[in-house]
Amino acid sequence: MGKQPTVHFLTAYVEYLLDQGIRSEEYYLGDASRFLRFLLANTTPDQVMSYIHSHDSPAYRARLEKTLRKFFAFAQEKLAIDTAQILEIQKKPDRNLV
Repeated sequence: MGKQPTVHFLTAYVEYLLDQGIRSEEYYLGDASRFLRFLLANTTPDQVMSYIHSHDSPAYRARLEKTLRKFFAFAQEKLAIDTAQILEIQKKPDRNLV
């Protein structure tokens, strides 16, 4: 049996809206986007590190640090969300990673 394709969160939400018969998904996506921005703006460095460390694989944790650093840089540069604290803590080496 082959690997199942990954359906990403926002793609799945759009498909859900279309399956529900909603043809003007703009409001729904806009509201979801604003809520996600709110969550992002209120995320603490400890929450980010807790999420990263919730995964067992050192390689995956290292990948998450890299990809989330890019995500938070995007949030700061393009969405005007202050993520400087999170970006700063991610620059510090984690001595606990193997």
